[in-house]
Amino acid sequence: MPKHHVLCLLCIFAFAVTSGQGQDIDPNAVKQAIVRGIDYLKRQQAADGSIGSHPTERCGPTAIAVIAMRSCGVPQNDPSIEKAMKYLRSFHGKDAGNNYSLSLQTMAFSIVDPVRDLALIRSNIALLEKNQNKAGAGAHAGGWNYTPTGGGDLSNSQFSILALYEAERVDVKINNATWQNALQYWSNSQNVNSGGWGYSPQGNGGSGPPSGSMTCAGIASLIISAGVFDKGGATVVGDRIVCFQKAEDKYSVQVNKGIDWLAKGFSVSHNPGQGMYHLYYLYALERVGRMTNQRFIGKHDWYRAGTEKILAMQNADGYWSQGGNVTSDTAFALLFLSKGRRPVLMSKIQFGNDGAWNVHPNDINNLTLFVESQWKLDMTWQIIDIQHASADHLLQSPVISFSAKDWTIPPHEMPMLAKKLRDYLDQGGFIVAEAQPGGDSFDNAFRVLMQMVFPEPGYGLTLLDKAHPIWSAEKTIDPDHIRPLEGVHFGCRTCVVYAPPVEGKPSLSCLWEVYRHFNREGTKYPETVQRQIENGLGIGLNILAYATSRELKNKDEIPENVVKNQTDYDRRGRIFLPFLDYGATNPAPHAPQNLLYFLETECDVRIEHQASSVTLLNESLADYPILFMHGRTAFQFSDEERRRLRTHLERGGFLFANAICSAEPFAAAFQAEMKKMFPNAEWKKIPLSDPIFSSDHGGFKIDTLDVRLPERTPEQTVTRTRQIQPELYGMRFSDEDRWLVVFSPYDVSCALEKASSLECRGYTQRSALQLSANVILYAVEHW
Repeated sequence: MPKHHVLCLLCIFAFAVTSGQGQDIDPNAVKQAIVRGIDYLKRQQAADGSIGSHPTERCGPTAIAVIAMRSCGVPQNDPSIEKAMKYLRSFHGKDAGNNYSLSLQTMAFSIVDPVRDLALIRSNIALLEKNQNKAGAGAHAGGWNYTPTGGGDLSNSQFSILALYEAERVDVKINNATWQNALQYWSNSQNVNSGGWGYSPQGNGGSGPPSGSMTCAGIASLIISAGVFDKGGATVVGDRIVCFQKAEDKYSVQVNKGIDWLAKGFSVSHNPGQGMYHLYYLYALERVGRMTNQRFIGKHDWYRAGTEKILAMQNADGYWSQGGNVTSDTAFALLFLSKGRRPVLMSKIQFGNDGAWNVHPNDINNLTLFVESQWKLDMTWQIIDIQHASADHLLQSPVISFSAKDWTIPPHEMPMLAKKLRDYLDQGGFIVAEAQPGGDSFDNAFRVLMQMVFPEPGYGLTLLDKAHPIWSAEKTIDPDHIRPLEGVHFGCRTCVVYAPPVEGKPSLSCLWEVYRHFNREGTKYPETVQRQIENGLGIGLNILAYATSRELKNKDEIPENVVKNQTDYDRRGRIFLPFLDYGATNPAPHAPQNLLYFLETECDVRIEHQASSVTLLNESLADYPILFMHGRTAFQFSDEERRRLRTHLERGGFLFANAICSAEPFAAAFQAEMKKMFPNAEWKKIPLSDPIFSSDHGGFKIDTLDVRLPERTPEQTVTRTRQIQPELYGMRFSDEDRWLVVFSPYDVSCALEKASSLECRGYTQRSALQLSANVILYAVEHW
């Protein structure tokens, strides 16, 4: 859980949206580079467990190598990690080397096995606090030097801050005086005019000529140390939670100036300004991007640009070297690749410039910290300015969050916003929104917005009943703390969750705001308050578990452009796949078109992208030889509809159907209707040897497929994935050599819709695409 403990400072940064910045990253290339880098570090390990060497830092190279390998997912019990940790544990206190080594050793202890090494961490922290320059050291007060005596520099001081930070994450208490002195050091050492930071503090507002690496160090260190003291947008007074407090942002101007300095001279090809050590700079740049929750620095997508550069710099033997220690350079590159690609859990939506969207500036940060602790997964979050964001920008996050007391988006901008949000939801996104008590402008406007997003009948906000998985997906919510939640059910799942205002109760975002993840003085709350906070966090955790199914993608796995404008394709008029509209609500309206796109891109099939549906009473029914159908509930055709469908199929037509989320009422009704229409036809399970499961028609050889099976454990709702033989049922006449009807009892459509739900029993997306492609290609072959 590598989250910074910055508070309201983080939320002053807008998501600087641009178009065409950065390129799609090949996730396999990133993974291969990481594997090669790890292999190189392992090959450098000596018999005593050390990795690399340095003339004065006994533990530094080994510790940074361990930190990098663990960040890349090398397990704690890997022999290389165990040997390296044995080596690091053999040095105590000042014997570890200079301040760099002591700090890095402390970080390694905190990251690898903090329970076992707790005593060593505490001992090292006590020494680091003792080594901090005290008052009277002039410009160096609050910083650290190579040794316990003398002046100091921002590089040593940065690693000391990072060591304190990692130690605090594992519940080692740091003296407030240490943080306060560090805060003053970083604040005073910023260059007043430029906004950057240099290597050596000079007093009276400055630290020498600024560089990219030291400016990144200054921004991150100021954020970390200021976060210890800044007050957020809510507080606890006795046994009361007081929301809508004015958040402190005393150091936001300085942080913004530092970001501006980086943006003006942004580079990933060298250390900007008067800086050395290119990869050391990129290591620090990643930390700034992550800690400020920004995808862009200025107009630059720092992760995509930095990753592209680092991949190009890797040596054939797997290492990186750009003027520094080879072991450290390789570790810095690996840390950028691994930490920078961490999945985005959610994005907070900025709308307007008056701060109404940010009354609780630390809510999402604190909720993310809590989710990390529960899922044991490193992740991040972002802020997105909705006015400038496209649906593609939104789709970099699986969940986006609106929260405010007042709505400040002008009416004339609402249609465009509704279009963005619909595109986002159509591609699998999820919205969680909350109106703060004390005003009704947000509540009224959000309801209007949802009507614009879903103009079709049957998709309004409705109250979520007590059986909805959100109340138990991860945590069982205390009945006394359940609050009204509304949702929009669309695309096989609930895709919007809305918390209306509840007078007399703190909002969810207020409860998240007062959550204190770190064990510091003044963070103990009365039991009644703590229960409110825990249940508020539980609701947030449940919403996110439901929205994401705990399946998050790394940044490099999400394309730059996700939304596909299907009207831009040439109409080549080969295959139509209309939905058979039988009068029920269509829970997966994009499933046929997503399947067509897959057929075009992976099976080289000429298709017609015109989205359409057709009824059995439509006079043009014969123009659509292949029909697609799905549903959840029981249904009945009329006599005329049965006659029309039977005639259509007898004349060469084909029907492919599936039960949404494996719904048994639909499956039973569908089979009953087929029996009514074709009482003498053969209805049977299609054997695995049938051509429909072969690649004969240009599809895929299918022996097994992956299915998702929801399961309720005593603690939470989970989804198990297992392999099964494909299960299809079909109908054909005894004198026919083709299937007229093919039916999947397992869900296909929700998977095609890209809806991954804890509720849905059915094929995974890839399996559904391959199976469905085979069915359609079979139908084409047997026209």
